[in-house]
Amino acid sequence: MRTLLPVIFVFLVLGQREFGQTILDKAQPMGPREKELLAAVTASAEWKPTDARVVKSYQELADFYSSQGRYAEAEKQYTKRLELAEDALGRANPELIPAVNDLARVNFAQAKYARAEELYERSLRIKEREYGDNDAQLIPEIEAVALGYESDSKYAEAERNLRRAISIRELSGGADNPASATDLLRLARISMARQNTAAAIDLYHRVLAIQGKALSPNSPELLPVLDALTAIALNQKRTADAEALLRQTLFIREGSLGPTHPDVAANLDRLGALLVDQKRYSEAARVYERSLFLWMKTLKPESSEMMEKFQRLAEVYAALDRHVDAEPLVQQVLIAREKDTVASLNTLAGIYVAKNNFNEAEPLYRLSLSLLDKRGLLNTKRAPTSADTNLDLLAQTASDYVELLKRMRRRPEAAKLEARIRQITGKPAPAIAQPQPKKRAG
Repeated sequence: MRTLLPVIFVFLVLGQREFGQTILDKAQPMGPREKELLAAVTASAEWKPTDARVVKSYQELADFYSSQGRYAEAEKQYTKRLELAEDALGRANPELIPAVNDLARVNFAQAKYARAEELYERSLRIKEREYGDNDAQLIPEIEAVALGYESDSKYAEAERNLRRAISIRELSGGADNPASATDLLRLARISMARQNTAAAIDLYHRVLAIQGKALSPNSPELLPVLDALTAIALNQKRTADAEALLRQTLFIREGSLGPTHPDVAANLDRLGALLVDQKRYSEAARVYERSLFLWMKTLKPESSEMMEKFQRLAEVYAALDRHVDAEPLVQQVLIAREKDTVASLNTLAGIYVAKNNFNEAEPLYRLSLSLLDKRGLLNTKRAPTSADTNLDLLAQTASDYVELLKRMRRRPEAAKLEARIRQITGKPAPAIAQPQPKKRAG
């Protein structure tokens, strides 16, 4: 059972690397457990190297570092533990395999793929001598070697090892061995990486055939393969196949996740885009309307993602000459985009003010105000209404401009604008602290 652990662990650490070393490998304060384990290693120096307590002390310390994600430190202790085992057992004893695999695992976690491959291949050779070339007990090491090659972009070597693992599984469990599905999926991904799309399609269909005998037709476990086939069909412009797959995955997601889940909305988005490409705008509108309703429950109303979805549905409405429906969506998008633009303009203006480049800051504030003051509030006496949007941002931008005018000694203009802000908001303009330029040293 222990020999399976390295392979499982390898999949867990793929996302934990940071330039070959995890963040946890950096210096940390020493806790009581680490002190205890280090003390045990120090004490073991008094025993004979062949004493089981020596090996155990290094193993426990290495396991501790590994569990903390401190792989560089774990590597040192696993190396020492392996050296002790080699001295006691020789270099080809099957009892070395757990120690070799532990060392391979932490090398893989640090993106030291060549070293990990070398170690896993060593374990594999030991097992081959012990069990022969086609024993199922070889599979964990074969898969680990393949993963190392795949991670190092050595796809031919990875494919060769995966095919060997699949062949061994078939010898022991038949051509439809469910355990082969994972290796077939990895083989399909490698085929895609090698731009052999036809081979990947065959492999994905083979996985579906195997899974179909063990799973229901609507099992969510089918989704990774179906999504991969959908992506290929879309890329190859096989619209009928892509649509059938998208409707199948939508049905599965609705059944397994519920009709309001974000993954259902994302599936609807992909289906809607395909319908738009075929100019089937009426169907696309219904799909996008449902998708938009779902996204409104999870996305912030003025987020860029939400604006993209408003814009997309508005374009479909426009294609159907449903301009009354499209207009409010477009207005919502414009308002949100104006806010983003104004925020950027104001930030840049503030930078210029901090550098005392007042003449460069002023036109930026004026542009912001022109974008926000659509109804001319700053230049008329009338009171704002519920139709006036962005009042807070308008007042904030105007108050920033007031401060700039004062610093430019244009106080009459500043006073007039400040009074108008007070009329609009019913309170004095907020005083905004402008960023100050850094003082030069010396």
